[in-house]
Amino acid sequence: MSEVGHARNIQNFQSLISFVTGYGGVYKPSNAQISLTNLTAALTLANTAMDEVTAKLGTSKTSINTRQNVFAPLSTTVSRAVNYYASTGAAENSIADVRSLKRKIDGKRASPKPVDNPNTPENEADASHSAAQTSYTQRVEHLDNMIAIYQGDALYIPNEADLTIAGLQALSSSMKAATQSVIDSYTDVSNARITRKNAMYDGSTCLFDLQKMVKAYVRGLFGPSSSEYKQISGLRFVRYDD
Repeated sequence: MSEVGHARNIQNFQSLISFVTGYGGVYKPSNAQISLTNLTAALTLANTAMDEVTAKLGTSKTSINTRQNVFAPLSTTVSRAVNYYASTGAAENSIADVRSLKRKIDGKRASPKPVDNPNTPENEADASHSAAQTSYTQRVEHLDNMIAIYQGDALYIPNEADLTIAGLQALSSSMKAATQSVIDSYTDVSNARITRKNAMYDGSTCLFDLQKMVKAYVRGLFGPSSSEYKQISGLRFVRYDD
């Protein structure tokens, strides 16, 4: 859902308050919820909720960008580590294992993906599991499995700091922390949206319900054909679920 829709509702509620203020002392509803004081308070609450969503979205975007940057050297570092390992005289099956993990990190297949044969009743492509296990969590898991292999082989003793066991573990830890930050920031955005939803659409004094009551009161106060009612009846409010 675009943030534009929520902002338009806010703008229309501001216009509603402006028109009601212009009625002067004639506007005196018995329902205190739609008094000018309470309408203004509800608008302030909604604006605060909107600003909080915007702020949390900014933080979330920063977390996402940070994670991309942290993960950026992964493929290159892994490739260097695998090539180094192949130079140590390690067992061929161990080298094959780390190469397999590298393919998973890169999202590549060891063999071409099966395609459907139109001359058979089965769909051979459906029987194939995706080899592109490239979610952030899976890529870290593959790196950790690779590190475990290196830890078990005394031949893995690179002189390059970023390829050492400690260097690879540090990369793994930073990637896990970056992913957790993205998860936490998404939670913050979700919670902020709930607060906004309550202020604008679901709460006991939400803007959506208040504007309906104001319109009903003005319709009764001035009449359905009055210029005053026409001022506010065209202010459109859309209810959103996020």
